[in-house]
Amino acid sequence: MKVCCTAWVFTAPRYNPPYEQAIQTIGELGFDGVELILHDPSDLETYWTPRKVDEICRLYRSFGLALPEFALYQNVVANLPDLDPSAKQRSLAYCEQGCKLARSLGPKIVNMVSQWPIGLKAPIPYPPSYFYVDVPGYDRFDPKLKMQLPEPFDWDTVWSNYVDSMRQAAAIARSYDLRFALEGHANVIVSHTDSFLRLFDQVPDPTFGTTLDVAWQFLQREYIPWSIYKLRSRIFHVHVRDGDGLAAYNLPIGAGILDWDGIVAALRDVGYDGYLSLEIGRYAEPRRYAKESLDYLRDVIARVG
Repeated sequence: MKVCCTAWVFTAPRYNPPYEQAIQTIGELGFDGVELILHDPSDLETYWTPRKVDEICRLYRSFGLALPEFALYQNVVANLPDLDPSAKQRSLAYCEQGCKLARSLGPKIVNMVSQWPIGLKAPIPYPPSYFYVDVPGYDRFDPKLKMQLPEPFDWDTVWSNYVDSMRQAAAIARSYDLRFALEGHANVIVSHTDSFLRLFDQVPDPTFGTTLDVAWQFLQREYIPWSIYKLRSRIFHVHVRDGDGLAAYNLPIGAGILDWDGIVAALRDVGYDGYLSLEIGRYAEPRRYAKESLDYLRDVIARVG
């Protein structure tokens, strides 16, 4: 196992380009790889030009970095759950453009977070982050967790439509010689380990798997080693950060209560030999926290991995 870092650790709080400085910082800190992202469809014209792709490839390789995974942000694929065929097709078309871009950049995996049902409303714009009643930036306190489901809400229809979207997205990725890794967050259609297992039964494609985001599964009260033993070879990539088990799930590695020896040992046992990709948010000293996380993970890997 090796350790990489998501570019958006150094573009926080946003995921948008440019990424050159982030790549340079990740390389200087000594990570083994970097993870990049398509933040918005417009970036295909304004940032990810053929010239920029060549520049980025030369830059990350100059630091000896690998690019194991390329992510498609919610802005790109938000309508995959849409019951309107034309809206869904637009997101599938963007998915294909993202896969084409990924292919030119060099990774073997393309990733996206599972979407929430179209029409779901929460007190904050990003429903997955609505898991605690006292939400930073939310201008009023409500002691009840409240979201509004779309009306009418037919879960069976939502699920079957989404399964079809995942089959098509996986086929698109496969056509570009990529593996497709879906990621679970809270309050999305495929949010936790057991929903992934159900989806894999419906999409029995060996090139379709998951990016296991340790923090988001922990947030949903999963014991991560157990999740790893359930998912096994379907784990294509791993996002890592720590949490306190209460309200903070965006901590540097070692700053929370997760058992990293147990996590790395479980990954070793199921044959995972990919990357642990650091994904932490806004900190006053991101370089320091990233370096401390890198050192911590390398020590664990050397000891048990």
